[in-house]
Amino acid sequence: MSDTEHETDSPAEPKLAGILTFPPEVVAALDEHCAVERLPRDRAICEIVAEYLRFKGYLRARPAYAQSSPQAEKPEGL
Repeated sequence: MSDTEHETDSPAEPKLAGILTFPPEVVAALDEHCAVERLPRDRAICEIVAEYLRFKGYLRARPAYAQSSPQAEKPEGL
């Protein structure tokens, strides 16, 4: 198993780890967001990307993992 795979990940979930590179200021902002929202970085990135795609009209439904998340109910502007 590689460093980017987790035992709890579903085999149906596509993997993007290792292909994204962020500038240091984005990483710092993401780390702050994760600390405030108490989210792991991978989940925070997924939620941020999903919210952006929903905002742009490319994604219509909330991802299944977000249905029960208290953070999913918070309105956030982009």
